[in-house]
Amino acid sequence: MQRAGRSRPALFVEEESMPNVPRSTLLLPLVTAFAFAAVAQTAPGVHPRDVVLPKNQILVKGAAPASSDSTTPLPEQGTAEGSAYRNGYFGLTYRVPAGWTKQADGPPPSDGGSYVLSQFAVHDDKHERVRANVLVTAQDLFFDALSLNSGRELVSALRNSLQSNFVVESEPAEVIINGRPFTRLSYYAPVAGLHWRILSTDLRCHALRFTFTGTDGKLLDSAERALSNLQLPAPASEGPACIAGYASGENVLEKREPRLADRRFNTIPVRILIDEQGRVKHIHVLSAFPEQADAILAAVKSWRFKPYLQNGKPAEVETGLVFGIPSTVIRRKTS
Repeated sequence: MQRAGRSRPALFVEEESMPNVPRSTLLLPLVTAFAFAAVAQTAPGVHPRDVVLPKNQILVKGAAPASSDSTTPLPEQGTAEGSAYRNGYFGLTYRVPAGWTKQADGPPPSDGGSYVLSQFAVHDDKHERVRANVLVTAQDLFFDALSLNSGRELVSALRNSLQSNFVVESEPAEVIINGRPFTRLSYYAPVAGLHWRILSTDLRCHALRFTFTGTDGKLLDSAERALSNLQLPAPASEGPACIAGYASGENVLEKREPRLADRRFNTIPVRILIDEQGRVKHIHVLSAFPEQADAILAAVKSWRFKPYLQNGKPAEVETGLVFGIPSTVIRRKTS
């Protein structure tokens, strides 16, 4: 895969110190959360700009996200102003404490549905080392490699992957933040003196996750306490119904396959929003070459579906598709 910046970022030096998480699972969020923070604090002279991939540098050279319109919010289009991060797709607002500063933007969405949404950090006085870091990420549960059903399962999978050189401070457990259930896990690496706190919740068939990493416990405490002011929509107003596998079988009334003349072997995850009449209202191509995205957008917008019924009434529904060569299997069922 193509990486931005230097020919071999310091990120790779510390990979063996990370938890033993399967590379096919949670790739972008976990590599970013664990490696970026670990490198910034354990490698002398390494500046965060050397280990954070800047925005619009594509992991697969030539691949990029695309959508059918420019007005519908997308997960990757959140904004950070001052100490606040806002994301229209998730209806999210998160404010960090004073002294935390926004870091370089992460990479675009991966073909496994992983998003690096935003990152904030506190540096030392010389701005050479990161004392604490918070990373906001999301994993699309339509496209994850292990067919996980929730943020709780995602955190449990991470816990089970930890090697013996990591010490668990608190096992995965449910905590309530502003009326919403989160799963929390904390652990640390004694050799590096690094602590991790993971909190994850479910939103629009994504596992939304906050990863706090650092050596300064008081800074981590303050950033985690800031979640008490986290703004997220109530479950009843999260958005359209989210149903894995809806674009299949008898639900499909009319379709034509996109013609992918070249580059047919990459994985192309696509989310679609279907309106009350069964028409495609919005298409979000997470990762594709431009000519692939053009073909998919042109073809899928003409698809027709049975209207989704919610409490006996037609309702909007959001679902996922995969074109090209799937690296994962679309899940049949989600809660």
